[in-house]
Amino acid sequence: MGRDAVIERAASAIAGPSRTVLAYGPSGIGKSRVVQAVTERLAADGWCVLSASGNTALSAVPLGALAPVLAGDPVGMATAAGDPVALYAAASAAVRDLAGGRRTVLAVDDVSAVDSVSVALIAQLVEAGTLRLIATVREADPLPDALLSLAASGDAVRLEIAALDVDQVSELLTRVLGGPVAHRAAVELHGVSHGNPLFLRELAIGAAGAASLVCADGLWQLVGEPVGTPALRDLIRARLRQLDDDERDAVERLALCEPLAFDEFTRPGAPEALAELEMHGLIRVDESAARMRVWLAHPHYASAVRDSIPRLRALSLLVEQADVVASRPMSAGDELRVAIWRLDAGRPSDPGVLARTAALARMAHDRRTAERLAAAAVAAGADDAASLLLHGELLWSLGRAEEALTTLERAERRARSDAAPEELVAAIGAARADVLGGDPLGSARGIALLESLQSALPSQTSTLALRKAVLLVNLGYAHDALAQVEAAAAGAGDRGFPQAVLDLARAMPLAILGRNEEAVAAAERAVAFAMDDGTLFPLRRAEIVLAHALISADRLGEARANVIESLHDAIRDDDELTARFDEFMMGQVFWELGRLDTAARWFRDTVGGAELHGPKSLREIALCFLAIVAAEQGDLAQARDLRARVIDGLDEEHAVAVLADAWIAVLEARPDAAAAMILERVDVTIERGAVGIAAPLLHHLVRLGSRAHARTAAERLARLAEASDSPALQRRLAHARAEAEADAAALRAVGAEWESIGCALYAAEAFASAGQAARAAGHGREATADLQRSAALAAACEGARTPLLRFAEGAEPLTPREREIASLAAQGLSSNEIATRLFLSPRTVNNHLQSTYAKLGIRGRHELRV
Repeated sequence: MGRDAVIERAASAIAGPSRTVLAYGPSGIGKSRVVQAVTERLAADGWCVLSASGNTALSAVPLGALAPVLAGDPVGMATAAGDPVALYAAASAAVRDLAGGRRTVLAVDDVSAVDSVSVALIAQLVEAGTLRLIATVREADPLPDALLSLAASGDAVRLEIAALDVDQVSELLTRVLGGPVAHRAAVELHGVSHGNPLFLRELAIGAAGAASLVCADGLWQLVGEPVGTPALRDLIRARLRQLDDDERDAVERLALCEPLAFDEFTRPGAPEALAELEMHGLIRVDESAARMRVWLAHPHYASAVRDSIPRLRALSLLVEQADVVASRPMSAGDELRVAIWRLDAGRPSDPGVLARTAALARMAHDRRTAERLAAAAVAAGADDAASLLLHGELLWSLGRAEEALTTLERAERRARSDAAPEELVAAIGAARADVLGGDPLGSARGIALLESLQSALPSQTSTLALRKAVLLVNLGYAHDALAQVEAAAAGAGDRGFPQAVLDLARAMPLAILGRNEEAVAAAERAVAFAMDDGTLFPLRRAEIVLAHALISADRLGEARANVIESLHDAIRDDDELTARFDEFMMGQVFWELGRLDTAARWFRDTVGGAELHGPKSLREIALCFLAIVAAEQGDLAQARDLRARVIDGLDEEHAVAVLADAWIAVLEARPDAAAAMILERVDVTIERGAVGIAAPLLHHLVRLGSRAHARTAAERLARLAEASDSPALQRRLAHARAEAEADAAALRAVGAEWESIGCALYAAEAFASAGQAARAAGHGREATADLQRSAALAAACEGARTPLLRFAEGAEPLTPREREIASLAAQGLSSNEIATRLFLSPRTVNNHLQSTYAKLGIRGRHELRV
């Protein structure tokens, strides 16, 4: 997996000018597998392949590695071992006999563990041109002296076998498990394994065996910590077994407390032990910070070592290390480390320290540690409203909504009983509203809660208004949401933190209002402020808002880059809410790009993650998008099944549920019903000011394959465009007008525009229509070019089968009228019904259908759906 370039380079080198190829890398990285692949290719090309391997137990036995390879005369070889000249002559003869005139390559695994006599003989054979060498060298092991001259020669090739990246891990796991793997699971397993295939294998086997890696709805997900197999732990322990007392002490401290600063190892002999550990690749040293920090080389070393430390010794080491750090002036980070170590040792700090360090851990984006410290603080007596609020917010960030609500309700009761400041009461209420908003139908309840708080706490109206704006955006009330933000702005500062908060709050309503450029600019200002050193502004929240604004503005490439970086950060920091929004937006991006299978993968990740960790609202919306994707691929049964899994009542709050119903109606041969659903929702969204939702809905009306529907969409989009200069809206209007008028040139232009921003499906549909219109106008050459361009774009759309594409193929393309009639007939309408709708006679309809059958090479309307 992912080794094609390395294998090609090695095979070409051996077959060409190179006498020696050395593959370097840590244990388990796949060096041996690469060498095996190279020798398999050489053998297929007629080479004689000889294989040997190093063995620590036989490294002191002369010819222990090479004698079995040259086994034609083992007694003679052993006898000649004391005479270098005789040994070389016997070995050369043995190689020639085995090769039978073929070119010969010797593959040696773990050459550093090969006995010295074998190594010297290999070097002689290579120097003499008797054979060529490809060998693996384990990281941190020295190359045998006898091979140094070969390795330093100009024709030698050094291969660094790299770890697998996240995409390669995902692909490998998908192949092994027989089904798609959630991106988050791939990222976590990549992080824990460091992309090492051996560790990845053992972690996957262990996680599957422990039911931490499970398949739900065809998607493999991690539902617990990845746990390695006993074989992996034994492998690691075997490597650590050779350590002396000082080295073991350092490794054990790191396993329990990493990272540690270099000067925090106080045991005599620690500097020398650390130097030895670094030389053998067991630790890594980070000099990027002010103080040199030390880590174990691999995260799984820590768990293997922790499992082997007796509990009493572990407690002693934790307390001792905490005392070492606490005896010196401590930074906030030091205070956090000490609190964690003492908690791990069963000697937690006082409640105030635990609560303070929980806040520090949250600032460091270590949410799991922060929640653990906050829970310990509450259990130790810090059950004041502020501490409970902190714990509730942390539970919500980890996706534990029910626990978060319970804790926040407790915080509210405590705040009122203690007559807490109104700011604290409002903050607790706002946090409760956030959690309610994560429920599929909870935004209205959250708004009601905030309105009651605004009445009870007039001094906090502005603060609560910003939270209320978020929930109004969830329901598409763009005008009301922006009004709440502007009301809050009246009492806020015009720069710094308050202005960044307002920019962030404005961006979402502006995007839904169709004021895309303003939305993007506001979100970019918020992100820039959040990225300033020392700010406490929520960067990830700002990045989510920016991504949403970029998607609304059709700036999909920028959105994709923004989201994937945010997603990997969120996964690393256990930020479940951000990870879920990022997964969902990745689905949106690829859906807009027309990459339907890829979009479905991300929406499935969203559904699976939301079921495990929340928020539940994204599960429902992602299911609707999955139903739409299935419908766009022509799979009615799957679209229906997915839509049936959505909670009842979602269509009253979210347009995407209505859009899913509309696309299903199209496949059910009810195009007018689909159009009516879309137009009814458009009326609702426009009334709420959600132009940014209404315009895409009207564009879907264009895509249903009827010129009459396209005309309706064009008229409605034109009215929206009177109050907006959004390029995204203008692009959809141009497409609607071109489809309504069957204007080949205009369709060609809008297709090129869609293609330029990466929207392959919309571009394919526009070029398909342009080809039909050009053919109808007698421009055959242009029609052929348009249809070929449409086909090329559609091929990248991963199974798209929409009405505008359905009749785009064939030796003789259909005219726009033929395509319109064929589309209606394929949806189950009779000739009389089509005639009535299009103001034609039934005879004319039938004539068009007969022409269509001839062009498509089919026998009747029953084959139009195929």
